[in-house]
Amino acid sequence: MNDKLPHILLVDDDTRTLEVMAAALAGQGFEVTPAATPGTALKLIETSQFDAVVTDVVFDGFAEGAAVLKASRARLPEAIVILMTGYPLIEGAVSAIKMGASDYIQKPVDARTLAAYLHRALRERQIDMPGLEFGDLVEILSGMVAHTIERVDPYTAGHGSRTRKYCRFLAEDIGVERSRRERLELAAIAHDYGKIYLDDLGFLTKNGPLTDAEYKEVQKHPMLGARKLGNHESLREVRGYVAEHHEKWDGTGYPHKKKGEEISVEGRILGVVEVFDSLSTKRSYKDVWPLEKVLEFFAEQRGRAFDPDVLDRFLVLLERHGAKWMKEPAADRAAAAAARSSTVPG
Repeated sequence: MNDKLPHILLVDDDTRTLEVMAAALAGQGFEVTPAATPGTALKLIETSQFDAVVTDVVFDGFAEGAAVLKASRARLPEAIVILMTGYPLIEGAVSAIKMGASDYIQKPVDARTLAAYLHRALRERQIDMPGLEFGDLVEILSGMVAHTIERVDPYTAGHGSRTRKYCRFLAEDIGVERSRRERLELAAIAHDYGKIYLDDLGFLTKNGPLTDAEYKEVQKHPMLGARKLGNHESLREVRGYVAEHHEKWDGTGYPHKKKGEEISVEGRILGVVEVFDSLSTKRSYKDVWPLEKVLEFFAEQRGRAFDPDVLDRFLVLLERHGAKWMKEPAADRAAAAAARSSTVPG
């Protein structure tokens, strides 16, 4: 895979905003070229190659960001274009999105969220490439998750990779064949990817329980993730497992209220494992559950949320590895925090 940093053209007429955003994006793994005027941006688009263009919409009262978008679409048809504006209801901006902008963000723009959008869009562009091997798909999906949902919600750092590992242990123990196990591992990496497409990401780090409306919004993420993972043939089963990971054995889950063996074995494995890692992880709204409380919860939900046979096999694994696995979320979160602090521009 290509290790070259993505090259971003950043266009804004507020010099301070331009400097701060450019430094922040550089710290998030991008090469950034700033432009303080649409005219400068248009010249750069004609003479340079960019993977993405991030531009303000309104300059001195005129929606000249549409011109930057138009030039980008003509000269850099593969580039990602994201529009920024402090004016949420400008008709020109809405029209520009219809002309091909990838996203539209209202100011003030959080650099971390913008970086997540950019990494997401750039990775998605790769995922439908023909001839990708399993290792390539793992790298792409891991990057999509690490640079999107795990950056927006730092409490989930490492959640995808841990879920993948636990799924591999459980699937091997159950006897799932290798090709299906590989697809399950991909689904484990990307099972929460759909959260980045929710309308409001603020509640991901909310202190306290979700409201009914917020919970209903969260319930969209399995299908959003399944739809947004691309059309690569190797991901067909993966999309199915991602869509199923919140279904329950008794039919009370979501999104389709599948019941019992209507849920694939892989979906049942992912459902158990994902819940274990969530319970053992500190979140903005809860502390880590001790292993004893996790085991009590699983006992209560055996035959309700979880396939009894799958859960029983997982409980045997927890007897051997549970104490160690319970420590991994905190270690991953600390490593992620250290990595973020080492990339802060200084």
